[in-house]
Amino acid sequence: MNALRRTVIGLVGIALLVGCGSDEAPVTQKAAKKPPKPKVVAEVVVEPEVEYRYNPEGKADPFRSFVRREPELEDDQSPLERFDLSQLSVSAIMWGSDRPRALITDPSGKGYIVSEGAAIGKNQGRVMKIDDNLIRVKETYVDFQDRATTKEVEMRLYESQGG
Repeated sequence: MNALRRTVIGLVGIALLVGCGSDEAPVTQKAAKKPPKPKVVAEVVVEPEVEYRYNPEGKADPFRSFVRREPELEDDQSPLERFDLSQLSVSAIMWGSDRPRALITDPSGKGYIVSEGAAIGKNQGRVMKIDDNLIRVKETYVDFQDRATTKEVEMRLYESQGG
C-alpha cells in the first residue's frame, strides 16, 4: 500500500508541477489571429459661439406704428397751411406787376392773397411761381420710412375746357 501511495502522490506532484509551470496560456488557433484594433474615438473640436448683434441700420423699426399722427397745428401757421391743396382753389391772379399775386379760396369761401414764397398746404408747400393761368406749388411729403419726397403741384385758374 505504501507503493501505491507513493505512486499516487508522485503523479499528483507531477500534475501540479506541470499545471503550475508558466503563466502563459497555451497558444490556440483563435489567439493566433491578429489582435483586435483599438477603437479610435474622433475628437470633436467645439468652437466658441460668435455672439450675434442686431444691426438696425437701414432697416425699418419693427415696433414703430405705421399710423402717422397728424402734426399739431402751430400757432404761427397761416390758415392756408391747414388745408390740403386739393381743397383750395385759385380765384384770381394778378400777374402784370413785378411781384405777381394770386387769390386762393378755402373750402368755406374765404379768400387769401399769396405771392411767390408763401406757405400753402398741409405738406409744407411753397408757392414757387405764379404765371398768368396757374400757380406752381412745391410740396414735401414724408413717407412711412421717414424719407422726404418733393412734388410739384400745379393749381390752375381755369380748368381746361376739354374741347
